Parts: sequence; structure tokens; C-alpha cells
Amino acid sequence: MQIKAKQIITFLVLFLFIQNKNIAQNSYKSPKAIILTTGDGDGRGTISDGIVLALQSFNKQGIFTKLENREILLKPIELAKYTILIVSTIRGYHDYPSPNSLTNMSDVEMKNISNWVKNGGTLVAGNNIGRNWLNFKDRIEEEKSLYQNNWGLSDCLGIELKEKNMLNYHLEKSKLNIWKNNFYTKKEIFKWFLVPFKTNPNAEILSWWISEKDSIPGITLNKYGKGKSIFLPTFKLLHPIEDGGFSTREEIDKFYHFIVKTAIGKQINKIQISPWKDGYSTAFCWTFDDGGTVKQYQTIVNFVEKNKFPTLFFVTPDVGEQETKILKNSKQISLEGHSFSHPDFRTLSYFETKNEFLKNKNFWKKKFNGFRFPYVSNSFWGMYLMDEMDFKYETSIAVNHFDHIRGSVVPYNIPVFKDELYKTLNVLEISQIYNDDWFFYQKSLEVENYTKKMQNYDSKRFETYLKKYFNELVEPNNGVMVYLGHPMYSGISDITMNPLHEMASFLKTKNVWITTPTLVAERWNKLKNLEVTIEEAENLMKLKIETKSKIKCLSFKLNKKPEKVNYSGKHKIVEKEGTVYLVLDAEGEIEVGLEF
Repeated sequence: MQIKAKQIITFLVLFLFIQNKNIAQNSYKSPKAIILTTGDGDGRGTISDGIVLALQSFNKQGIFTKLENREILLKPIELAKYTILIVSTIRGYHDYPSPNSLTNMSDVEMKNISNWVKNGGTLVAGNNIGRNWLNFKDRIEEEKSLYQNNWGLSDCLGIELKEKNMLNYHLEKSKLNIWKNNFYTKKEIFKWFLVPFKTNPNAEILSWWISEKDSIPGITLNKYGKGKSIFLPTFKLLHPIEDGGFSTREEIDKFYHFIVKTAIGKQINKIQISPWKDGYSTAFCWTFDDGGTVKQYQTIVNFVEKNKFPTLFFVTPDVGEQETKILKNSKQISLEGHSFSHPDFRTLSYFETKNEFLKNKNFWKKKFNGFRFPYVSNSFWGMYLMDEMDFKYETSIAVNHFDHIRGSVVPYNIPVFKDELYKTLNVLEISQIYNDDWFFYQKSLEVENYTKKMQNYDSKRFETYLKKYFNELVEPNNGVMVYLGHPMYSGISDITMNPLHEMASFLKTKNVWITTPTLVAERWNKLKNLEVTIEEAENLMKLKIETKSKIKCLSFKLNKKPEKVNYSGKHKIVEKEGTVYLVLDAEGEIEVGLEF
């Protein structure tokens, strides 16, 4: 009787918790983040090192992140869908082309940002944000300061700014225990600087500018309405040391963990959305470009068939009749676009670029979802037209984080710019490995006799690189690894195939989803529209999940195993590599109760 009574009481408590929001001690939405950027480099889809690190940090924390342009600041309804807003004014983030720099801002844009923060948003803003009107006129000129009357972000950020000579100042490490060292000024950077000369009572000073004579607020955290805003004296704090910034990769990662904690507030039971299906922590894609003999194609197909690996081939009309038959007869292989005539797209006009897409589509009689540029040399018009022609993703911007930071192991929607035209696309970048099989086996084209000894040496190097890439870049960031191979290199011999076989065995020891970029893009686009509201009360949790389309095997990472799941739909609790996941199929609007 006592056991039954206890069960009834527990059920009633859980029922009341699920039915009555007022009982919940903590309620929040799983955050989503926006980073405003025009892109980096030459406008062909690469992004700043700091943005790459932000994407990867947010991904580890289950935060869906979208790259956007400044137009969203004039769309308050769309902006309201996001919880975190990252706004920088330094080059490589959102300072190119210069007319689109967020140093220049309208009063309407600043008002919309302020209202968004007041309603619960978390803003991270860099120095000089909104300093000028859109016509480049400096707001500070007439009154020598930025404050409530001439700068719409003053109340939101909780500060007033003046320009000051900072030649003999340094920025101390903050109270957040993120940075290990103070930041010493350089004459060419910090001679004159906008600094807070006044803060409101709700603004907490996290770091100071220090000189022998005085101290001035540096990093500030302001509470404004339901939201919070963080002011940084320079966004170089969120840029890695190896590319001219001030911080290590670990320090930048710690900062974004602080931002997520600030946005969510206190969590009783930690829960995160996992980007990959079925409780997998990472994803891996086998992809190949065309080129090679019939025998070499058959070698690759035998490998994927034996292992039952879903695999992509990026194709042109140069694929021979027999090779095409081999590919189409495989149940594991699907085809995506690689152009019609294999040109360097950087040399093509708008119309020539469009013809390459259309001719290849007509030849294969297939609508392609994905694309890889020949020579992995993407172009502005190529990226732009992929968006116009409803491609879902491309995979040409290779990841190299060993020599520097280029590409991302987390998918991102591509920003492009040319002259004064810039746009954030709906096309996803799903970056490939930097050193492909050609890099390791290119001697096969250079020497008359590519001996077994040479092959063994190159094969071992390739195998080492693939495992290092996965262990050091993909796994720590819960990312995706896209293998890039060619039948004409990987398929030379059993020896050159060894890295693939070894990688296949290696992946069996990992919690990894073997999939295709097409399915990665499909899942990522569904997560974009996922809304999760979380309510907690001690050992009880309620999830309200809303989706626009069905998401199979949606995964949530939990900090401990629940004793009971109250959900009538398909679901399971799985434990992988010491982590507990709740996995369920979500469609429309559903509610799930967890009892710990």
C-alpha cells in the first residue's frame, strides 16, 4: 500500500508539473544564435577564424547557429526567434564591404536591437558598434561622446562612451577566469579608443583598462529588461592569436560557454540538443570525385558495398559508360554535381557558371542537391547561383586547423560578397578534409614506377592524417568529417586502399553516424526550425518540442539518466561513451516529461 501511495503521489506531482507552468522553478528556450557577418577573404564563402571557433563552440553546447546579414536587424519578428546575437565591427566579421560595416547603423536598427535585448535576448557587441550614421557621419563629433541622446544602444549596453588616448593602458584579464593574461596595448592599434566613461547601476564591470594613473571600464555585462548585453573593447578578444587576435582557441571556447550560460541562466538538470541522429556524437561522410579506370571504380564500389557505407560521387559527363553503370548499380552510392566541363569556376561569368550547372543537370537527368567545385576552387557566382537554383549544400571549402584555421567541422550557411553586393545564402557549407588522397598519392603521376615501398609510405601517412583529423578536430567539436577521394588515387592498389579499410575499422570504435552530406544538410535544415522550451522543477523536467517537419531520432544529451519518460510516442534512452541521450521522433508539437 505504501509503495502504491508513493507511486500515485509521484504521478500527481509530475502531472501537475506538466499541466501547470507556474509550478516550474526554471523555464527557458533552448537557445539559438545569430552571428552577423559578410564573410571573410575574397567573398567566396570563407568565414573568419573567430566565427569558425564560435560555430564549433556553440555546436558542442547544442546551440543551432545561423550566419546572417544586417537585414535581420530590420526584421524584428525574425530576430525574435533567436536568443543570442553576436555583432562585431572588425574586418573579417562584418566590416567588408565598408558600406555594410556595423560601425554605421541607423536609429531603427539600434532600437530593434535594444527591444530584442529587453525582451530576453543576449547581445555580444564590439567596440564602435553604431558609432556612425549610415551616411558615415560620426555621431561622436558634435557632443564628443556616445550617450542616450545620440546613440540608441546606450541604455541597452548600460554605458556611455568617449574617445580616449589609451597609449599607456593595458586591459586586464577579466573576472570570468577566461583569459590567463592581461592584454598589453600596441601603439598602432590603441592610440585612440572608444571606452566607457560612465556605466549604469545594472552594468557589471568584468575587466578594466589599467594605467599608472587610473582605471577605466573595459568589458561590461549589463542587465536590460529581461535580457543581457556584453560590451567588448575589441572583438580581437574573440579572434585567435595565430591570426592576429588576442586569445587562444581554448579561451574563445570558454567565452562562448559563458555566453550560453548567461543566455540560459541557472539549469537544474542540464540538457542539450544533439545535432546528430540517434545519440551519435559525430558524423562521417564518404565522398569521391570522378576520375579513374573501370577497375579503380569497381575497387571503391566493392569497399562501400562490403561495409554498407552510404557514399556520394560528385560527377561530370566525363564518367564513362561502364563506370556509370557500376555507380548506378550500387545500392550504397548516390550522385551529386561536379560541373559539366570541369572548369575553374573563378574564371567564369554569371551566365557561364549557370550553364555549367544546367548542362550537367540535363546530362544526368537529375536535380542535384549538392555540389563540389572542380579543383575545390569555388567562386562568388557559383555560390550565388547555387542559392538561386535551390542547391542545399556544397563541399569545397576544406578544413585545415593544423596549419591555421580554415573551414569548419560544423555546417554553416554560406555568406558571400562582391563589390557592394553581399548575401547570406541558404546553401550550407559542409567542409571536406584538406589533404585528400591526391595529396598523398600524387607521386603516382610523377614517377614512372610507383613502387610498393612508396605506396606503403604514403598510405601510412594518409592513415595517420585521417585519424588525427577525426580525433583532434571532429570528435572534440561534435562535428562532421567529409572524406574526399578519387578512384584514380585511392583505387591504385590494395596498399593505397589500406587507409580506407583502416578508417572503416577505426570508425566502428567511435560513436559516429556514417551518412552523406545530403542527409547532413537535410537534418541541419530541420534543426533550423526546431523550437524547444524547457521547464524544470527539481527532479522533474518538461520539454515542449515544436517542429515544422518530422525529425526522426531527434537526440537530447542529458546530464543524468531519467528514471521515467512520460511520452506516448516512439522514444528510447541510450547510453553511449558515458553520455546519456533521450532519442525520439518529433513531429508538429509534442510534450515530453522526464522524472529523475
